[in-house]
Amino acid sequence: MNNTSLLFALFSLLSTVMLGQKIQSIDIDTDISNVTVYLSGAEINRNYQVQLNEGLNELRFHNISANADSRSIQFEMEQAADLLSITMESDYLKRQEVTQRIASVRDSIELLKSKTQQIQDEINALQTEKNVLSTNRDIKGDNVSLTVEQIQSTAKFYRQRSLAINTNISKKERNFKRINTQVTKLEQQLKAYNYKENARNNVIVILVESNAPIKLEGQLKYNVSQAGWAPNYDLIAEDISGGIELKYKAKVFNNTGNNWNNVGIHLSTGDPNLSASVPELDPWRLNYQQLDYNYRSKGKMNYQVPQAQSRKAPRQKSERSDKGLNGQGRIQNRHTGNMTGVNDTPEMRRIEVSELSTEFKIDRKYSIPSNAKPYIVEITEYELDASFAHIAIPKLEKDAFLLAKITGWEQLDLVPGPSNIYFNQTYVGESYINTRNVEDTLGLSFGRDDKIIVTRKRVEDFSSKSIIGNSKKDTYAYEIIVKNNRSRTIDLELIDQIPISTNSDIDVAVDEISNAQYDESTGELKWNINAEPGEAQKYKIAFTIKYPKDKHIQVKKFRTVSAPSF
Repeated sequence: MNNTSLLFALFSLLSTVMLGQKIQSIDIDTDISNVTVYLSGAEINRNYQVQLNEGLNELRFHNISANADSRSIQFEMEQAADLLSITMESDYLKRQEVTQRIASVRDSIELLKSKTQQIQDEINALQTEKNVLSTNRDIKGDNVSLTVEQIQSTAKFYRQRSLAINTNISKKERNFKRINTQVTKLEQQLKAYNYKENARNNVIVILVESNAPIKLEGQLKYNVSQAGWAPNYDLIAEDISGGIELKYKAKVFNNTGNNWNNVGIHLSTGDPNLSASVPELDPWRLNYQQLDYNYRSKGKMNYQVPQAQSRKAPRQKSERSDKGLNGQGRIQNRHTGNMTGVNDTPEMRRIEVSELSTEFKIDRKYSIPSNAKPYIVEITEYELDASFAHIAIPKLEKDAFLLAKITGWEQLDLVPGPSNIYFNQTYVGESYINTRNVEDTLGLSFGRDDKIIVTRKRVEDFSSKSIIGNSKKDTYAYEIIVKNNRSRTIDLELIDQIPISTNSDIDVAVDEISNAQYDESTGELKWNINAEPGEAQKYKIAFTIKYPKDKHIQVKKFRTVSAPSF
């Protein structure tokens, strides 16, 4: 007998044995105990306990998300039993039950809509009668005189009939509005039913064989889509003494169709869909890194500047906002975007993370409803070292800006994401931590510092315009005053500029720069200032522009803004 014939005989024998045994079906309802949430997707962990009978047992796990990946199912057993097969199928009984409810709601909607149409027809008929009365109020014919009694009787008829018509119309309009409200509620319920029908309609079927009746315990794991998390940070500085508190948080969303009620959560930067094949190592090629600079010329320190600044926005303390949550993740606040709606999946974006995945075990349990809304999950908190300095560019802004250089962040496994910036218990704005585009020091702007006063004004006594021969000579002089109203010494980088000629007929001469560092290629002036408390320092800039007298030069710059047009 060859190998093929032998395998066929064994398969036939096994099939005969199995067909001869009675498969006992056991329905199992489990709760989700732990969830590992990836940046895109999640792994669901369900604990189970089931009493197995001797022989073949078909374990049917209900209420499994339709977004579950059948290829990822893992069935772990703590007791000895033979695992024969794992399959996933639609839960037709559950779907039929929901479909019946859907049909009932749809029938109710159609019935109510037919009633509203009938009411509308009745209102139209009453309006027509009202119009007929209005157009036929003149009952007096030619050469016909009416008595007082006839006029009173006719007026009474029109009054009573008009009142009856208006009362009837008002009553029907109220009824019409009430029925429309019922229709709206039923349509919302229908939307919810459709969502649940599409989301909770799978069952995992496990075929297990046992030599004797035993109590089987273990875990059922599988991957789902329509879930994920995104990083979100709070950077908090009370003053410029040097310490910064980093609150590492995550916005977690669940749109799987199954609520995560009081579950243990792990957050991972890994990819659940990675191949099981051994990876290939590509050549490691180095090149110069291209950085994006928010201001100033290339090669200088890169500071992320907060956006949508609001000095009146209150600082949100996690210890205060967590009260009364009972383990449920906080839904996002106004600083974390606005994602709402049933079955409304957040838009995905691509970010770059380290090749070696990181996992965070969350100490407390959370509840994340399946409604696609992002909920705040606290990860951890760090105390970071930072050095503060100020920068002022009074030609563009009259305010000085407080900057922080943060060190030690690269060891914290941060993922690129937005950060809420708070200084002195005031919300400054939102910045973005891009862990790819920064080196050992992360630069962040903590907004404007109104205790540092910087003024820049033109000194008319030293400014002049004259014509010498065929040339014009325009002299400009400016005075900059920096005053430190803080109670401690500050370091401030003051920036200004001298114009640069781009035409051989235009000559720029530097007259006064108050010992500033002068970059002739860019025209930039820089002073590194150390100002004592209450100290005011003055700096002068003066330059002369010489150009042909028949030409015009515009020295002053303008910016474009929106304004009303009347």
